[in-house]
Amino acid sequence: MTGLLPIRDRGLWIILAFALLLRVAVACWPVIHHADELWQYLEPAHHLSVGPWVQTWEARAGARSWLLPILFAGPMWIGHALAPTTMLDVLLPRLLCVILSLGAVLAAAGLGFRLSRTHGLIAAFLTAIWYELVYFAPRTLSEPIATALFLASAWLLLGDRTRRRTMIGGLLLGLCVVVRFQYAPAALVLAIGAAGPRWRDWVDLAAGGLVALFASAASDLAAGATPFEWIIRNVTLNLVANRSAGFGTSPAYGYVTVLAGLWGLAAIPILALAAIGARRYPVLLVAALINFAVHSAIPHKEYRFILLTTTILVVLAALGSADLLRRFRGSRALAVLAGGWFLLSGACGGLGSSAAEWGQNGKLIAAWRIAGTVPDVCGVGIYRVTEPLVASYTLYRRDTPIYQFADIDAQAAHASRAFNVAIAPWSRGADLGGYRLLGCGDSKRRNFCVYQRPGPCVAKPADTAFEINHFLERRDI
Repeated sequence: MTGLLPIRDRGLWIILAFALLLRVAVACWPVIHHADELWQYLEPAHHLSVGPWVQTWEARAGARSWLLPILFAGPMWIGHALAPTTMLDVLLPRLLCVILSLGAVLAAAGLGFRLSRTHGLIAAFLTAIWYELVYFAPRTLSEPIATALFLASAWLLLGDRTRRRTMIGGLLLGLCVVVRFQYAPAALVLAIGAAGPRWRDWVDLAAGGLVALFASAASDLAAGATPFEWIIRNVTLNLVANRSAGFGTSPAYGYVTVLAGLWGLAAIPILALAAIGARRYPVLLVAALINFAVHSAIPHKEYRFILLTTTILVVLAALGSADLLRRFRGSRALAVLAGGWFLLSGACGGLGSSAAEWGQNGKLIAAWRIAGTVPDVCGVGIYRVTEPLVASYTLYRRDTPIYQFADIDAQAAHASRAFNVAIAPWSRGADLGGYRLLGCGDSKRRNFCVYQRPGPCVAKPADTAFEINHFLERRDI
């Protein structure tokens, strides 16, 4: 494997170290990009490693694989055991994702070094610093992990290879698909481009892919689920029953609008350079376009769904810019190109519509941190918050009960003594007689404020209906 990269190249190691530094810094930033990051992956991992968990409708329906929760469970258990009152149990799974994300940097470098050292260094540098890849690297989501696996597979499969590399490439491609099955069409394109009519290559790819399928099946069995049944239920619920449409829909051109907001005018040079770079690896461009088309056809759209497409375009743009750089000589031209990419990445990340992502859900994290550090907490009541899903044992880090009360449940909340800490909007705090304010997760909007009352918790049978998982099931959340 080491023969695929010039491991003694000092420039590559410097870039890799910088990529690691950026990603670790983002991993420590108190941000949750999307609800799935927490409730679909970290909450099940918390269940496997620590104890109670909040179960959403997808968890109840068995519409998610257990592969990633099992992957995160080990680091989460270590973090909870070493420092149960800190975010170490969240940070360690994120750092694991960071390590996996470096595979994308190495893969881009490997694709470039096959052409020249300049191509390799530029591809590695741009993949290391491009803001989307840095931002998504520590996210405990399927998309960034599957993207890194896809690029690593492409690195092994495109160009000269041995049977061993083909099988490992098939393994990585298979893992990409079982981590995010929606990337299967793009994975098929890569497999066709790599194997072509050579039946022996297809056998080697299939051998590696079968190992990935076995790993996925084993993870489901370990969690007590039927292997691969989650794919059927996911497709049935989200595409056939169109359940995902309830979270918002967009027209077929929706991702074009999203990219325009994220990249702005930078989309013009990126796409132009990607077209130039695609001459080197045309199969990657086809895979990116297929992935874009598949997700554009699905009414419910989220930008992270096409992370594979945008990542491939960035890698191809790096190779295209290296092609243009060949017209110039000297290290100054290389430094100017690297500086230009760095400024463009910073401008897109700080000025585009993605700028708001850097503060996502920080107030919720802060509120649970306050609630979880109350010394004598024996139960938490979520009272009349506007968001339907805010409860999290991962953020709470305690195993006492969590209850939730909607607006129509206000009288039940007032009568309940099952909790002595409450999370509520500041505007509703006066409703909680006998409670004092401890602090708010957000000092400006104050949507998530934490209150405490003296005395113990005394749960009654009537409180059972408001226990968090009963509440979510009753409201089909």
